[in-house]
Amino acid sequence: MSAAWGPIKVSVIDVERCPEGIGGAPDDTALWALVREHRRPRGMIKLPFADGRIGAGALSRAIAELPHAAAAPPLVAPLGVRLPPISVVIPSTLQRVDGIRACLDSVAALDYPDFEVIVVDNRRAGSPAVELEGARVVREPRPGISAARNRGLEAADGEIVAFTDDDVIVDPEWLLAIALRFGDHPDEACVTGLALPGELETPAQVALEEYYGGFGPRTFTPVSHRLRYPPGLRSLLRPATVDAFADDGRLVRSFSLYAAGSFGPGANMAFRAQVLRQLGGFDLALGAGTPAHGGEDLELFARTAWRGHSVGFEPAATVHHSHRRGDDALRRQIAGYGVGYGALLLALVLEDPRHLGRMLGTVPRGFLALRSDYQSKLDTREHPDPRTQELARLELRGMLAGPAAYLRSRFRWST
Repeated sequence: MSAAWGPIKVSVIDVERCPEGIGGAPDDTALWALVREHRRPRGMIKLPFADGRIGAGALSRAIAELPHAAAAPPLVAPLGVRLPPISVVIPSTLQRVDGIRACLDSVAALDYPDFEVIVVDNRRAGSPAVELEGARVVREPRPGISAARNRGLEAADGEIVAFTDDDVIVDPEWLLAIALRFGDHPDEACVTGLALPGELETPAQVALEEYYGGFGPRTFTPVSHRLRYPPGLRSLLRPATVDAFADDGRLVRSFSLYAAGSFGPGANMAFRAQVLRQLGGFDLALGAGTPAHGGEDLELFARTAWRGHSVGFEPAATVHHSHRRGDDALRRQIAGYGVGYGALLLALVLEDPRHLGRMLGTVPRGFLALRSDYQSKLDTREHPDPRTQELARLELRGMLAGPAAYLRSRFRWST
């Protein structure tokens, strides 16, 4: 991060209502804006402020350089099309009261005709009961986000269950985009979406964006993910490759099943309720609130594809995540991601030992990619900010600790 760092204004621009320039707060150094057309994302523009303002001309030129929205129709429900009932599940330990209220306010503003809101109170037994306007509150005293999400799934009445977090603001079209994607792609058991920062007001928040490039993929093309070779003897030592296909059949990208973050973010995911119940829900020994710290969402994405289902990515289903504001919280977060990643790999092998062969088949290419990524992050010439090297070392140490953490977590659940 440069010495001239300053807060960054985060915004959404619809080209049909493009403003005649944008002003920032006195300390804002730049604008990061999601540009949408017909309510579908075209891309991100990043422009510096000059004297606290970006003029209409600079905005227009930056927007003109973006590709137009995909050939999908405008994001509106076609006449006569049935929209399925959806259950929105939000697990929470209710520590961020302002956050959960802001999240629920955004959910209340959703442009969708048939949905329920379930907040899972994940505080320990004996905590005082709470009521939250606009939501049905259910209790899950067992610690861990997986236990809370499974409790929400148990209580859900919707055909689709959409999960988000209590530090997230959802766009008004979030559920509509999810429902239309499921309707157009009956083979998809899960749909993820775009997660953008809600604010970039502290160095730690910008550091997360620079380190990971955001939560989940920052791409603006809707795709369907499918495992190239299903489990079986003929594919025992093949790399576990996932292919992402655009709606016109083009192969957009490929990645390892074990790089499961490429499916999308856990703070923005939805499942067909029946399929999720058949999959067994989330692994209770993974996730925040357990010794494994994380990995529960990525493990479920990998398990979904492994069982032969497609996983969709719909960028029009957009949420805005409030990144950790402080350095200490960021360090804990990145270290926890490392632990969660190491844990989820062991979880997959214990759930189906055939993963071990596919992991061995993936090792040569995966090791080279991992080494290249971390060599870059540890290179002070490429990343002069020492924060990047510190985060990379924390994440790598976390990965090594992940399998033992998962075993401790499983033992805790079994006793």
